[in-house]
Amino acid sequence: MCYRAGTSRRVPWPSIGGALLVAGLALQLVACQPAAALACPGMRGYALQQCLREERKRREAEEGSDEQQQEQQRLKYEQPGELVTLPSGLQYREISIGSGPEALLGLECDISYTVYRLSSGGYYKYSGGGTPVYMWSVGYGQEGRDDLGDTYRFRLGDPGAVPSAVAAAMLGMRAGGRRRVLVPPGNWTAEQTGPPRPSFGAARRWDTHRGEALLFEAQLVRVRQPAADATGAAAAPLQDLQGMQQQQGEPFRLPAPPSPYSRQLPEPQ
Repeated sequence: MCYRAGTSRRVPWPSIGGALLVAGLALQLVACQPAAALACPGMRGYALQQCLREERKRREAEEGSDEQQQEQQRLKYEQPGELVTLPSGLQYREISIGSGPEALLGLECDISYTVYRLSSGGYYKYSGGGTPVYMWSVGYGQEGRDDLGDTYRFRLGDPGAVPSAVAAAMLGMRAGGRRRVLVPPGNWTAEQTGPPRPSFGAARRWDTHRGEALLFEAQLVRVRQPAADATGAAAAPLQDLQGMQQQQGEPFRLPAPPSPYSRQLPEPQ
């Protein structure tokens, strides 16, 4: 506790207790000296908040070198992993390579996944810009959900199990790996009413961005042979994922953001 000038009571000199009190006050005043040297003196409210923010930025700039700041700025806007473009034009990022069994057509896959949308900066260049904005996930305990470690199970190649771009990008992936797939608009059409569903809180956000390109980050947890159907029903035909990978095409390009300068002007009368 710091005492302001004039607030301490005057104690007679002969009193031993008074001498000790004076010595204690002197020590407290010395301890309060650094507080008087703090930045933003006499400010309150929003002005104090802004001043402290600028002071923190100044200290961080003094502590960190220019190279470190540039590296942090680069990591902020660059997507992780190596960008892979398949002959079909499908793009995904190899964030980590697994060492387990390979995901093949017809095998059962357990994945934890996160769905992102791209911020406005992502409309310029997926490979270099655009900050992913979280939408929903399964298996990571986010949004206050008690689903840490949960997985979504599907047979690789089943129509409608995951977006077709995700299924084609996962073909050949090994358990333990992680890939982030750029899902073009319309690739989620077959799954609008089915899995992988958004959480309740993310359903409205998904409706807002349903027609946009999304990022689907899948972590392959387990690969196994599918269990035999006890009813004896025939399994649904599988998609030709290898053909989807090899079909020649141009990589999907995110459209440019709307601009008033791109509107066509009416013909003069």
